[in-house]
Amino acid sequence: MTQFIVDAMLGKLALWLRLTGHNTIYSPEIHDNDLLDIAVRENRVLLTSDAELHERAQQKEINALLLRGNVDERVARVFGEFNIPPRIIPSNSRCSKCNGLLEELDETKKEEIKDLVHEQTYNHYDRFWLCEDCQSVYFQGGQWENINEYMDRIRRLLS
Repeated sequence: MTQFIVDAMLGKLALWLRLTGHNTIYSPEIHDNDLLDIAVRENRVLLTSDAELHERAQQKEINALLLRGNVDERVARVFGEFNIPPRIIPSNSRCSKCNGLLEELDETKKEEIKDLVHEQTYNHYDRFWLCEDCQSVYFQGGQWENINEYMDRIRRLLS
């Protein structure tokens, strides 16, 4: 599976790549030289909206993609270019905050996250995903409909 590194201007794209299970380095704190170094060292595709950074990447023979347009157009272009299906499967996702791996917790392991979510959430849902790195907890709550609608929009842009 392709691994990415994303410049500071493409945070929403990084989120969608992580949710689709792609190992994606993103931090607004990473400087351009470091982006290039990491891309080379870890064999990552550099995604950028910065023409100068893209040019520098090409000079170093780094696989890089220059992205233009709005967020939806950028997401659709990357998904199309790298054959990423616009579908979120939580068990394959990565943490949208830190890129960590998620562990699925079924009813038997649910107790592990009791102190990490609101009591109402804990009582209402039985399946959770816990980030092994930052301890963020995910579940298919109200935002799930918005996530699926967004993936539908990307699917339409791809067709």
